[in-house]
Amino acid sequence: MKSILFVHSSSELYGSDRSLFNIVKNIDKNKYKVYVVLPCPGPLVDEMKKVKGIHVDIFAIAVLRRKNLSLKGSLSYLRDFAKSMRFLKAYIREFEIDIVDTNTAVVFPGAIAAKRLKKKSVWHIREIISSALENKMISFMMDRYADLIIANSKATGDALLVNQDKVRVVYNAVDEKKTSGNVPHELITVGMAGRINRWKGQKLLVDAAAIVHKECPDVIFEIAGETYQGEDQIKADLESYITKKKLENTVRLLGQINDMESFYLSLDVFILPSIQPEPFGLVVIEAMEYKLPVVATNHGGPTEIITDGQDGYLVDYRNAQEMAKRIIELVKNEELRKRMGEFGLKKKRAQFSVSAMVQGIEAVFEEVAN
Repeated sequence: MKSILFVHSSSELYGSDRSLFNIVKNIDKNKYKVYVVLPCPGPLVDEMKKVKGIHVDIFAIAVLRRKNLSLKGSLSYLRDFAKSMRFLKAYIREFEIDIVDTNTAVVFPGAIAAKRLKKKSVWHIREIISSALENKMISFMMDRYADLIIANSKATGDALLVNQDKVRVVYNAVDEKKTSGNVPHELITVGMAGRINRWKGQKLLVDAAAIVHKECPDVIFEIAGETYQGEDQIKADLESYITKKKLENTVRLLGQINDMESFYLSLDVFILPSIQPEPFGLVVIEAMEYKLPVVATNHGGPTEIITDGQDGYLVDYRNAQEMAKRIIELVKNEELRKRMGEFGLKKKRAQFSVSAMVQGIEAVFEEVAN
């Protein structure tokens, strides 16, 4: 039996967090002892502690953020990095870890500790890094310290400047749900879910909402998600933008949503308006599970999920007019929404099942161990 240590940078329940949870929850506990290190208490910790066979510990492993690129920030990072290395080396020795799985691009200590102790290192990349300099640096670290690299889409893997022979693509997945979408609502509701930041495209959605509102004034838009700690100004800027567009009664900011099932069931159309390439787009397959037609921007992982015109639409990330046009088509045509939703559900269950994801992850662990 192999011991696997998963090192992750968040204790929340956004896309990468939920994907990790599905892996550790469903991995074969007869083949693997599962250990997880998370940075702080949070909903992900709470969910993992409900599952038998998962050993969860909390330690604030050093995470490289943009704030660490200043002199003061870099000194703080180096102190945290040294503490993380000491903790992880002791942890790997104490629990006789065989494989360290680093579950995000910006956490370096796990992979380095694994290599220094001559343990196997798998690095799970879930980001497409837009900065050329950052991509070069992170790719160098992954190439040097990972035995194998798991990418959550072809787009993510192709964006790395690494030896592509190391890359294995394993698509994310979500559980099947007993409940489905297509619940009648008093008002047509269009929604998105994701971290509020500068590339997830909340402002693009607001621009599209302004256009839709002129033709379909009763349509409601909902945005679920929060900013990273310390980035409150980004949310304040979004709120000001909504006010500037005079959409305070049309576009609702819901904040962090823990009951995602209720959120998806409240929607008629789902939007993924990312203005930079989405590494995968876990929310796309979540929406498909609830029979929601999806309108997503035409780059990154969603292009590997959505068949344009069949189970959703792919639109130009620079074109709010095109996004609005597709939303209006769906708003006005209930039969189209239902048809796309049914196609989406079938595709999601056929191609993006949890069992397929876990089998892919286990295959990588078997490969790296031999």
